[in-house]
Amino acid sequence: MKNIWKKYWPYLVMLGLWVLVAVLACSCDRSLKAENEKLRQELAHAQQYTPLQRDTIRDTVEMITQKIVEVERVKEALTKEDKQLLKDMDAKIQAIESYQKIGTETAAKVVLSRDTVAANSTDASKGRSDSKSGADSLLTFKDAWLDLKYNPVDSFLLIQLRDSLALAVEKEYKRKFLLWKWGTKGYKVKAVSFCPYTTIRYNTYVRKRR
Repeated sequence: MKNIWKKYWPYLVMLGLWVLVAVLACSCDRSLKAENEKLRQELAHAQQYTPLQRDTIRDTVEMITQKIVEVERVKEALTKEDKQLLKDMDAKIQAIESYQKIGTETAAKVVLSRDTVAANSTDASKGRSDSKSGADSLLTFKDAWLDLKYNPVDSFLLIQLRDSLALAVEKEYKRKFLLWKWGTKGYKVKAVSFCPYTTIRYNTYVRKRR
């Protein structure tokens, strides 16, 4: 046994070193992947919550403007939730050219009017104003964007909200001189929500660099 050890110990030591190097390399690779994934998540998070430039058009319609982030691969800027959503949509992440996600918040403070409705019924067309028949009031509000009805008899609340979004991608020129513009500095996206009760809270627009 001693003779075998004396004969082969250099090879055994070399094998041990190779195993140690392989283990360290594997560990470093995992650590690097984890760090890259963390950076991607931070990048996506930063893009998602980048402050927006807000303007008002047509007196009441709010418009947001934000620069488009261009990357070599769109998937690098996606969060785990975004990737899962694309999978659920049966979309191939490798083939995605651009990805946009808009977060909105809707809040409305309105004055309700009273319509009489028959007791134990949610059908306003059957209502009668005769108090002796046990009629109750249906609280309602309606305009071009919001339709709200509340029946205190059965605590039935109906909310119908209509909205419309418009998006536009605009090229930013690198150089301008009088009426001439040339070169491409980047791109920015403009978005509006026409519903007066809706506010765009965040916008994410990532596109593959061309």
